[in-house]
Amino acid sequence: MTAPRIACIAVIGKKNSPLHLSTFTNNRDALSFHFLVHTTLDIFASRLPAKTNGDSDFGLLYAVDDEVALYGWLTNTGIKFVIAVETPTGAEGDGGVGVREGELKGVFKALQTAYITLVCNPFYDNDETRPIESRRFLNDVKRIAESWRPNVQV
Repeated sequence: MTAPRIACIAVIGKKNSPLHLSTFTNNRDALSFHFLVHTTLDIFASRLPAKTNGDSDFGLLYAVDDEVALYGWLTNTGIKFVIAVETPTGAEGDGGVGVREGELKGVFKALQTAYITLVCNPFYDNDETRPIESRRFLNDVKRIAESWRPNVQV
């Protein structure tokens, strides 16, 4: 049986502008992931008033087709990270989702660290109207996505 894996990672700006989207699967195209990530913005907005514990992890935002589940993370500065996890049909897992509570926290922390490294670069123009083009950031995102497995720290 195939283990769950990261199918997409997205970074969304504080004004809900898409800053980055990487896909790591051939089962869906990038446009469908753009749509799925965009629909998570409503869930972030609806859960935000109830988020009083200071935790950045929004957990499972929603699941699609019992094969893709989207998880969210919100930074203190309003940047949102969304990860789509693909669980192939027939894989072992809880209700077809296949990822337990908190298993993606290490991935989100690694993504946040990569993003902080990017914006702390004095030569980076932190303009939220354009996508992120930094090769180092893109390589970090790819490394994080490809190295993640359930129960393994990134």
